[in-house]
Amino acid sequence: MPLEYSGRHLYTTLKDERFGTVTLLVDTGFERTVIAKSVAGDRVATSAWRRKDSVSGFGTSAVKRKHETTDVSLHFKKDLLLKGSALVVDLTDVTKHLEHSIDGVLGWDFFRRWCATLDFASRIMKVRLPSDCEPPPATFSTLKGEWSSRGLMLRSVVKFPNGRSREALLHLDTGSDDTLFLNSQFRTTAGLEEAGTGLTGWGMNGTFSSDLTSLSSLDIEDGELHMEASKDTTIVIGRRGSVTQAHWWSHGFGQANINRDGVIGNGFLERMRLTFDSSRKRLYVVPVPEIE
Repeated sequence: MPLEYSGRHLYTTLKDERFGTVTLLVDTGFERTVIAKSVAGDRVATSAWRRKDSVSGFGTSAVKRKHETTDVSLHFKKDLLLKGSALVVDLTDVTKHLEHSIDGVLGWDFFRRWCATLDFASRIMKVRLPSDCEPPPATFSTLKGEWSSRGLMLRSVVKFPNGRSREALLHLDTGSDDTLFLNSQFRTTAGLEEAGTGLTGWGMNGTFSSDLTSLSSLDIEDGELHMEASKDTTIVIGRRGSVTQAHWWSHGFGQANINRDGVIGNGFLERMRLTFDSSRKRLYVVPVPEIE
């Protein structure tokens, strides 16, 4: 499947039996595949028992929004890739911030069904049956990760230029254009103060404030994958309240299972070829030349 890589975001174009040709943001950080409300129109369903969705993610607006779904049947050429229920979400603000038109999001539920290889350098995603998944022939790292219906988490150690380091459970998120985004509890370790207004970022829950800082190194799974940062490598650390976290007490047990310390985004992932082996619950990582 051809990919477009623009503004450090991945896009692919598929066909749906009801909605026609749709351009989707490829986002392993979003639990469910999404169809934009502008595309779904009145072809939506509501649940008698589930009225709201609680979204854990970047931004400071309310986490609850109306729960609506629609049926999708997504194809590439003659191959059926995803058939079932997709969330219906108003993506007007997301499209504005991306500066790229999208009709929805190809989410983590897609990657859990297939053996999928994302190749940033060649702008290709290869999709195979899970039973046909094999480790790549080139030199690669194998990451076990923590696989769930919510996403893929990687146990890591982040080290800062001041010599301090801290363990982090990081969400692999191809929907993020950052190299690394860390939650606010890492500010003390990095030696960051909250002076001034900070940078303004955006996410599914609106805008938030954060700061850039330097990174020394990132180790994933006891050094199975290691990145030694250059002097120009910067990462983002959110300010207090930058990440809205749904809590089981007010939003239900299922909505609070995505606890993590931050995300690994495309600024880091674009240097790799990633194969998601959903049957063995493994991620194979092959380094690739830096891309333009």
